[in-house]
Amino acid sequence: MLIKLTKFFFGSVVAQGLGAVAGLLLARWMTIEDYAIFTVMMVITGAMSVLTKGGVNLGFSAIVGRTWPNRTRATQALNAAMKERRIISLWVLPPLLLVAGWLLLRNHATPELIAGLLVLLLLQWEFDMRTRVVDQILMFANRAAITQALDAVLALLRVLGVLGLYFYALLQPLGVVALGVVGAGLRIPFIGRWIRQELPKKNIISSIEDRAEIRRITRRQLPLEVFFVLQSQIVLAILAWYAATDQTASIGALGRIGQLLLPIQAVVQAFGIPRFSSAKQHIFRDWLLWSAVGGLPGFGLVVIAYFSPAMLLFLIGPHYANLHYELLIGTLGMAAAAAVANAWKLLAHRGWNHRAWLQVPVVLIWCVTAPLFLDLTKLDQVLWFQAGFPLGLCVVIFFELIAAHYRGDLSNMAIANLPKER
Repeated sequence: MLIKLTKFFFGSVVAQGLGAVAGLLLARWMTIEDYAIFTVMMVITGAMSVLTKGGVNLGFSAIVGRTWPNRTRATQALNAAMKERRIISLWVLPPLLLVAGWLLLRNHATPELIAGLLVLLLLQWEFDMRTRVVDQILMFANRAAITQALDAVLALLRVLGVLGLYFYALLQPLGVVALGVVGAGLRIPFIGRWIRQELPKKNIISSIEDRAEIRRITRRQLPLEVFFVLQSQIVLAILAWYAATDQTASIGALGRIGQLLLPIQAVVQAFGIPRFSSAKQHIFRDWLLWSAVGGLPGFGLVVIAYFSPAMLLFLIGPHYANLHYELLIGTLGMAAAAAVANAWKLLAHRGWNHRAWLQVPVVLIWCVTAPLFLDLTKLDQVLWFQAGFPLGLCVVIFFELIAAHYRGDLSNMAIANLPKER
C-alpha cells in the first residue's frame, strides 16, 4: 500500500505539477482580455463535469465499494452509471451552453469565437463521458498509478503545446481550449483498453436495481450540485454584470495558484475515496486521516501567501504582481474550499449525502447578508464573498456525521457526551 501510494503521489506531483506549469504560463503570457475569456471557459467546463458526473459517480462508487472485487457487478454498475449520465446530460447541457454564451459575450468575446468555444465545450463533454467515472474501476483495481502516468504524459504534451502556441503567437482562447480538448481525447484509447482488461468481455446488461440506486443518489445530489455550480457562476456573473474583465482575469489567475494543491487532492481521490467507501471498521478514524491529508496542505499555502506573497505572485506574472492582499484572501478561500470539499467527498462517495440540502439555506443566507457589508464592485470584497461558500458544506458534514453516529454506521466513532440512540 505504501509503495503504491508513493508511486501514485510521485506521478500525481508530476502530472498536476505540469498542469500547474501550463496554467501558470497561460496566466503570464495571455493578455488580460484573453485570459478573462479563458477563465470563463475553465469555470464552465468544471461546472459541466460536476453536473453531469457528480451524483452518478457517487452512486457508482457506493455500489462498487460494496461489491468489489466482483467484476460482473462492477460492469453492471458501470453500464447503469453511463446510461444515467447521458440522461442527465440531456437536461444539463442546454442551459449550461446558454450561460456560457452570455458570460463570454459579457467578457467581450466575438460571436464567431463564442460559437467555436461552445463546439469545443461539447467535444470536451463527449471525451469526458468516455473516460471519467469509468476510470474509477482502475482505482478499485489498484491501477491508479498507471492512470496517473498517462495523465503526466498528457500534461507534458499540454505544456509543450502551450509553448508551441506562444512561439507561433497563437496563444489565444480558442487554441488554448482546443489544446485541453485534444488532451481529453488522447485519454480515451488508453483508459478504454485498461478497463477492458479489468472487466469481463462478455456482454453484461445494466441492473435495474443499480440504475434505480444511482438515479436516487443522483436526484438527491443534482440540485445541490446545481447550487454548488451556481456559487462559482455567481462570482463570474457579478464581474460580468459590471463588465470587470480585468477582475475576471485576476480571479482566474489567483485560482491557478490553487493548482499547487491538486496532487494532494488526486491522492485522496484515487486512494482515500475507494478505501473509505468500502471500509468496514475504524470509519471515523479513516475519515479524519484522509480529510487531514486533503486539507492541511492548503493552509500551508496560506502561510506562504502571508509571509512571502511575491513568491506566489511571481508564478502568475507581472499583470497581477500587486495583488498581495487579494492573494491572501484567495488562498484562504481555496484552502477552506479544498479541505471541506475533500472531507465531504469522502462521506458522499459512501452514500452519506442525505442532508446535503442543508448547504442551500446556509449559502443563501450568506449570499443575502454578505452584500450588506461587502462592496462587490471591488476584487478583494468579491474574494471574501467567495471564501464564505464552504460554510454550507461545513454544516452538511457536521449533520451527516451526527446522523451516521445515530444510525450506528460509525461504530468506532467516539463523540464525547453524545447519547446513544435508544
